[in-house]
Amino acid sequence: MQKTTILTRVTNVLIYSPYSLLVFLLIPAFTIINLKMHYRVSGDLLLDNNIGFCICLLLRFVWYVKDLFKEIRYGAQRSQPASAQTVGRPASQLRADLGAAGFRFASGGRYGEKRDLGYLGTTLLYAGMLTLLMVGSYDYLREYSIMVRMGVGEPMALNGKGLVGNYEAGDLAGASSLPKLRVTRQILPNQQWPLGATEIALLSEDDKELAKGITAPGKPFSYGGLDFYMTKFLFDVMIHISTGNYLVYDGFVKFLPLAKKNGEYSYVGKFTDPDTGKLKGKAWLRPEKKAVLIDATLEGKKIMNTELELWGVNKKSQGTYEASLQGMAHWSELRVSRGRHTLLLMVGGLLAILGGLLRLAIRPQRVWLEEQGESSLVRVCGAQTRRLIGQ
Repeated sequence: MQKTTILTRVTNVLIYSPYSLLVFLLIPAFTIINLKMHYRVSGDLLLDNNIGFCICLLLRFVWYVKDLFKEIRYGAQRSQPASAQTVGRPASQLRADLGAAGFRFASGGRYGEKRDLGYLGTTLLYAGMLTLLMVGSYDYLREYSIMVRMGVGEPMALNGKGLVGNYEAGDLAGASSLPKLRVTRQILPNQQWPLGATEIALLSEDDKELAKGITAPGKPFSYGGLDFYMTKFLFDVMIHISTGNYLVYDGFVKFLPLAKKNGEYSYVGKFTDPDTGKLKGKAWLRPEKKAVLIDATLEGKKIMNTELELWGVNKKSQGTYEASLQGMAHWSELRVSRGRHTLLLMVGGLLAILGGLLRLAIRPQRVWLEEQGESSLVRVCGAQTRRLIGQ
């Protein structure tokens, strides 16, 4: 008897109790707190937690499916109420009345329950949660995401070696087998491509072309499970300002796209003297003309306000100061990522929501009967069952 009681308690905790699942929320909560406090977070710890959660959900799902088509699904040993009431009708009459209302009784007639869609709801809930966790964990293991800035030229390997910028790859990402990436053409903003576009080619290890396509902001190019996004164009412009033999500024200025054009200029950059900070400058770029409007002050006094063209007049003087445009680099900012199994995740989420709603809306109807002569000692679960026995 003691062994049966221990087994029942273990089964209730592992299979039936919703509260035992809360232990698997501790690691995610700990992870979120660490992220908020800028502490180091272990992805392996979260993955191990998900694996444990998956095993528990799989065990519950299999258990519920096993009993889904049985007449008795919950069973007398599960969550028997502690309190009991005496009903002034014999157990045989109660069984007959409850049987007419759809109840089925186990052998011996001491326990009965009514088949309900809530049990199916719980099964769907566990199926949905299991799908979400398994697919999400698999996508996490296969995760691949990089952000690079490239110009037209040599291909770049996507295995993480030599990459500058964000790089994330899961244990199953297979980064070493990914193709090389080359930018073959950069299309400046036009009527067809209002924000510009980048033509890319994907190459094998021996530089044979595997695929070619165009990506633009909001329009990715997909190949082999990878999505290639161009987010924006960037420009690095080499600006030189001097007076006599004195060098006022000499360095690259990074230009970012303007949300709204400033006249004919669609990019803007700022620069300053890194040593003294006395020089403050701002510049605007017309990429189609390779023209830069430079506006600079030194100790609050305007020293330069002129437009230079890389392929035209690239050097001008104002007063004793001379400015020149000495070079320009054109970059495409590209994000490469592996797509997630969004459809499966949506299906899992819908199953979990539907199952949870069914379980909340339809409660189990169960009864335990003990003969007491012309009356019965009754334990009840469910409002409908209470009404049927007159409680």
